[in-house]
Amino acid sequence: MSLSKKIIKSLTKAKEYNSAIMVKPEVILWPDPECQWESVILELQKEFEALLVLGEFNPEAKQGPAIWIKCMVNKALPEATWSTDETPIIYLPGISKSDLKNSADDNLALQPLLEYLYTGNIWTQENGKEWTLLAFLQNKQAGLGIKTAQDTPTKDALKKALPSIFNEEHALYNKPVIDADYLHSILFPDVVPNIVKWLNEGDTFLNGLPKDKLEIFSNICQSQYGFKPEKISLIAAAEKLGSQNNNWKQVWDYFANAPKKYPNIPTLLRSAKPAVFGLGLFDLPKESWPQINEEEEEKLRNGLKALCKDFPLEATLKLRSLESEHAQRREWLWADLGEAPLVQALEHLVYMAETSLEPIPAGSIEEIKHYYTDRGFRVDQGMRLALAKVKSEQDKEVIKAVINCVYKPWLENTTSKFQALVEKDSYIFTSQTAQGETEGFVLFVDAFRFELAKQYTDRLAKSNNYKVQLLPTWSAIPSVTPTAKPHVSPIALSLSPESHFNEFRPQTLAAKDLNTTVFRSALQEIGFNYIGNNVNISSESMQWREIGDIDTKGHDEQSGMVRRVDELFDQIDEVIETAVSKGITKIKIVTDHGWLLLPGGLPKESLHKDLAETRWGRCALIKEGAKTNLLHLPWRWNKQVHIAYAPGISFFIRINEEYAHGGISLHECLIPELLIETNAKTPANKGKIINFKWVNLNCKVEVKDEAEGYKIDVRTKPSDPSTSIAISRNRVVKDGKCSIMVDDAEEGNAAMIVLLDKNDNIIDKMPTQVGPEA
Repeated sequence: MSLSKKIIKSLTKAKEYNSAIMVKPEVILWPDPECQWESVILELQKEFEALLVLGEFNPEAKQGPAIWIKCMVNKALPEATWSTDETPIIYLPGISKSDLKNSADDNLALQPLLEYLYTGNIWTQENGKEWTLLAFLQNKQAGLGIKTAQDTPTKDALKKALPSIFNEEHALYNKPVIDADYLHSILFPDVVPNIVKWLNEGDTFLNGLPKDKLEIFSNICQSQYGFKPEKISLIAAAEKLGSQNNNWKQVWDYFANAPKKYPNIPTLLRSAKPAVFGLGLFDLPKESWPQINEEEEEKLRNGLKALCKDFPLEATLKLRSLESEHAQRREWLWADLGEAPLVQALEHLVYMAETSLEPIPAGSIEEIKHYYTDRGFRVDQGMRLALAKVKSEQDKEVIKAVINCVYKPWLENTTSKFQALVEKDSYIFTSQTAQGETEGFVLFVDAFRFELAKQYTDRLAKSNNYKVQLLPTWSAIPSVTPTAKPHVSPIALSLSPESHFNEFRPQTLAAKDLNTTVFRSALQEIGFNYIGNNVNISSESMQWREIGDIDTKGHDEQSGMVRRVDELFDQIDEVIETAVSKGITKIKIVTDHGWLLLPGGLPKESLHKDLAETRWGRCALIKEGAKTNLLHLPWRWNKQVHIAYAPGISFFIRINEEYAHGGISLHECLIPELLIETNAKTPANKGKIINFKWVNLNCKVEVKDEAEGYKIDVRTKPSDPSTSIAISRNRVVKDGKCSIMVDDAEEGNAAMIVLLDKNDNIIDKMPTQVGPEA
C-alpha cells in the first residue's frame, strides 16, 4: 500500500468515535512542528475537502489564520462547501502540541483554536507524539512498517523525497532498509548519466542545475562515488572514471555505450592516465586510456608490416596470432570512436587470408564458379571491408601491403585458372543470346559486383519484408558498360548480333548506334518506361530504373571507392521501398559487370597503342594484321569481331591503376541477378503517419487509417530491422497512437519513424531527429 493511502486511512480513523459514550469530534488537529508533511497537503486536499491549513490568507488553497479557520469550521463562510457530516482537519505547519497548549499565554494568534484541544481529536502516535515521516514509515500498525535509517541525512532526504514517494505503491518496498542514498536515487534517478554529462561539460552542467537538484546531486556524488563535484577537478574525476572501481563501473559502462556524445571526456582520460597501473586486484583496466589503445595500434601496425615479407601461409598464421592478441580491443570504446581502425580491419584480413588458402578447384568453369559463389567471394569481400576501415595514409599503406602479400597471389591464381578454362572453351560467353524481359520492374545497378550483391542480399534477408533470390550469371564480354549493359536490358532482342564495332557499343536492328538517347527510345518502343527518379516509379507500366556510381567512383577514386558501398546500398533500399509503396511486388536487379580492385596498383601489360584500333584498360581491339600473344574472344554483338584481353590481372594503359574492369576474370564477369519479392500483399487499407512529437526520448506518434497489428519502430535505416534504436517492448498502434522510447545514445541523430503492418511490411515512414528540438 502506498504512503498516501496509509495516511488517508489513518486520518480517516482519527475521525472515528463511539457515539454511545462521546460526541463527534469537532475537528482533527494535525500538528507538524518541522513542517515535514507540508509538501503533500495539496494532494491530500483532493481526498479531504475539509482539510484546512493554518497560515497566510489564501482561500483558494483553503489556508488562512486561526480566526478564518474557526469561521470555516462553523461553516460561516461560503467557501465551506463540505457536508455537515464531514469532520474538518486542521493542518498546523510549524506548530507542536505544546505550542497549542501554551497558546493561551504565549501565542495570541493560536488562541481561536485552543478550544479544539477539548472538542476535537489530535492526530498523533499512540505515545502522544506528533507523527513524523520517519515514525510513520517505521510504525507497523498505522504506518508502513518499513525499516528506515535514523540518521540526519535520511531524515532530510525523506522530507525532500516525500512528493516523489507519496503515491508510489512499491518504491519504498524495494530496499531492506530505506536510507539517504536510496531516497536520493529516487529524487535524482539519472545520477549516472548526469555524472557523465558533468564530466563532459564541467561547470556549465553544474550551473544549469536548480539549487535543490545541485545539492542532491552533490550529496549522491559524495556518498556513492567519493567526490564532491564542486571541489574536485575534472581530471581527478576522470581518473576515477577510468579506474572503473565500484560504482564507477556503471558510470564507465554508460559512457562507453555512447562515447561520441561526450567528446570532451577522451581528452580528460588522456590527461588522467596514471603513471602506475598496479598489480593483481589493484590493476587498473587498460581499455580506459587512449594512450594504451594507441600503443596497441602501433604494435599491431608493426606486426602487420612485418608479416608482409612472408609468403601467404606464414602471413596468415601471423594474422591469426595478431587477431588473438588484439581482438578484444574491438570491444573497447576507442573502436567506436574510430581510434582503432587497424584492429577493425584485422578481422576482415583474417578471414580474407584464411579463405584465400583454401584450394581453388579448376576442373571446369562450373566448378570454379561454384567455388567462388560458395566461398571464394569472401576473399574479395574481406579485402574490401578491411580497406574500408582505415582512413589515414599510414594505415592505408600497411593494409595495402597486407593485401598485396596475401590477396594479390590469390587474385592472380583465380584469374589465371579462370582464363585458362575460358581459353579452352568460351561457351559461357559465346553461347549467350538475347532474352526477352518477363519482369515488369527492372532496376539496373551499375558495377554491382557479385560479392557486393551477396552482402546486400544478406542485409536484406534480415528483414521479414522480402524474399530474395540471388542467381549468379555471366556478363557479356568485354565486361564494359557499352557492351554488357544492353545484354541485361529489356532491349537485348532489339539489337543487332552483327553490329559494327564502335567503342564497344552495339547497334539496333535499325542500324542506330546505341547511345543514351537511342537506348531510352528503344526501351519505350518495347513498352518500358525509362525512370529518371524514384518519384516517377509506378505500378501502372513496365519500368527500367538506373542507379549507382560505383564504377565512376572506382575510376575517379580508385581504391577509395570502397567507402562508397553503404551509399550504394542505401540507394537500392530507397528504390525498393518506393517501388513497394507504389504497389510493385516483384523487383529484378541486374548489372553490367564486376571489377578488379588491387590497392597499390594492378600490374601493367605492355600493348602499344599503335597495335590497337581501340585500347581500354583490360581489353582492346587489335588492328588487322597485328600479332599478339593475348587471349582473343568473340565480341558479344558480333562474333566475327575478336577482342583481345589483358593476361591475368594486368592493365594495358597506366601503371598503378587500382580499379579496372573489361577483362576476363570471375571478379569482372561473374555477375548477380536478384529477384526480390514482397512477403505479403500490400494491405488495402494503408495507414499513414500523420504526426509525431518527441517528449525527451519518448516519441509519440499519431497514425491515420490504422489496421489490426500495426506497430511503430524507429530505425536508422528503415528497411533494416537490425538498425532499430527503439527500446520499448510494446510498439503496437492503439486508437491511432503509439508511444515509443529510444536508446538515449541516439539523441540528436537522424532516424526514420517506420509504420509496420502485422507482417512487418513497411506501410509508411517519416524522417526525424531523435529527441526534442533544442
